[in-house]
Amino acid sequence: MPDVIHAQHIPKELWLSAAERLVSSPGEKEAAKRLVANAQGHKINLNLLRGALGTTPNGTPFVRQTCLAVIGSGKTAMLFMSAPKAAPKDTNRFGDDETQRLEIAAALRAALDQLPALAPGQVTLAQTLLEPAHRWASKVCLQAGMIFVGRLEYLRRELLASDVQLPVSAWPNDVTVRPIGDVLDFSADGDGTKLAAALDASYEDTLDCPELCGMRSTQNVIESHRAADAFDPNHWYLVEHHHAPVGCCLLTHTPDHESVELVYIGLGRSVRGLGLGRNLLTHAIVNLGVHNAKELTCAVDTRNIPALNVYSEMGFSSFDARLGYIAQV
Repeated sequence: MPDVIHAQHIPKELWLSAAERLVSSPGEKEAAKRLVANAQGHKINLNLLRGALGTTPNGTPFVRQTCLAVIGSGKTAMLFMSAPKAAPKDTNRFGDDETQRLEIAAALRAALDQLPALAPGQVTLAQTLLEPAHRWASKVCLQAGMIFVGRLEYLRRELLASDVQLPVSAWPNDVTVRPIGDVLDFSADGDGTKLAAALDASYEDTLDCPELCGMRSTQNVIESHRAADAFDPNHWYLVEHHHAPVGCCLLTHTPDHESVELVYIGLGRSVRGLGLGRNLLTHAIVNLGVHNAKELTCAVDTRNIPALNVYSEMGFSSFDARLGYIAQV
């Protein structure tokens, strides 16, 4: 095993080799070709690939391990990395397990380090979501200097025609709930400003990935939420208490998956414990209307027991989980 693990820029002639390492599914060669061919159309910059290179016995270079940063909305980037390649020790050109993990960590660190120079002003927060069974990946993220922000449980609930008849309780006299208007109006009295205040209030003592608080501006958070497939402000709701923004519920239709995503729901401390969270989500479901969607999905930090209890009572069930890691850029 080398004393120092180096990761470097991956040249264009090795993009396909890198893509083959990123794709971990049957038919990986064809999937890798599609990734390279369609990258530009999906706003994926393959110049951001970083990795460790090797050479075959006949002198042909190839990518041993790699990491790709994909820049998204709200000044975020998602990191995708290769996985250790299992093979008999005498034929494994990728090295032993420890070497592979160190090379992946080096590729991940290099991908993070190059973002400020290659994407100036575009990214302040990078993240990756790992399958819980991939314990090696958690070690790699920590080795690369990333921070663990929680285990996310992915939940879903079938959307039914009868949902329009769900009972919604009357709001307390000092509480109002209404659709948000222009979410990008950050003037003094604009709805963007009010939504930002509601989000900030909901982050106080939050149980949903509290490590994320303060990592980026609330305006960037709003832009990230807004960038979903079919944003419709009519399904973004603002909660006000004595005319002060204290919470919100944000739903977005994702037509490709025939689902509606609960992007975010949160309440400030002044209105917690009043049963408003369940009523707010019910209100949003009742007012969904016709979307040709079959289910409502969401992700929740497993430390947020009160939220998990509400979702369970409302008919949500778990279908997947991921471990979240982040790094400031």
